[in-house]
Amino acid sequence: MELGIRGKRALVTGGSSGIGFAIAKELAAEGAQVILASRDEAKLKKAQSEIKGSEYVVVDMGSENSIREAWGSVGQADIILLNGGGPATGLPTGISLENWDKGYQTLIRSVLLLTQLATPGMQKNNWGRLLCLTSTSAREVIPRLPVSSTFRAGLTALTKELARELGKYNILVNNLLPGPVNTERLKHLATDSPAFFEAMAKETARGRIAEPEEIAKVAAFLLSNANTFVTGTDILADGGYTKAL
Repeated sequence: MELGIRGKRALVTGGSSGIGFAIAKELAAEGAQVILASRDEAKLKKAQSEIKGSEYVVVDMGSENSIREAWGSVGQADIILLNGGGPATGLPTGISLENWDKGYQTLIRSVLLLTQLATPGMQKNNWGRLLCLTSTSAREVIPRLPVSSTFRAGLTALTKELARELGKYNILVNNLLPGPVNTERLKHLATDSPAFFEAMAKETARGRIAEPEEIAKVAAFLLSNANTFVTGTDILADGGYTKAL
């Protein structure tokens, strides 16, 4: 499928590794001009070396000042993948208020801030695509992930509001909810707790863990000109892992 994003500027936060990196590669393969963003400059340099013609910018998605500074370097983007990473884990009452605040800053406030910064240019061009990479925890509570569940469920509401506000400018806003994916984090789980890892794989309808490239293909469509009507919704890319309706 021709995605129609050749020459579009695509900012991929969390783009130095994992699913974010796979999405960046997929967008670059479709001809987009990719700007990788994450906190780790060493990882960014390595990722940049693997994606021909890409740029990078260092950003901490939990810091307003860092986001504003990074956006000043980027200047403009037609496509943004919003990927804040994993928050603190534990029981709701055992997680410090500081970590709850950090979860809000990283998972909600960063999305709102980058949207406010980016959409004036998108409105002017009458085209834009925003996609939040979240988690199935937005739909179905996962034990010991209350910060993720709370704020990623909040993103579902925020995305619907943004989609209704921005749709008339041909700006589409969605959430992508991956299930278990073969990233470094999950590879550690496979080593530390192989029985749990196997059980997780068996819980999917496919009987296996996804590869990052499989999620990236879905993301690339949602972020492209081929997507003209999907907006304001959660897209599950979990291989049937989530049991909630």
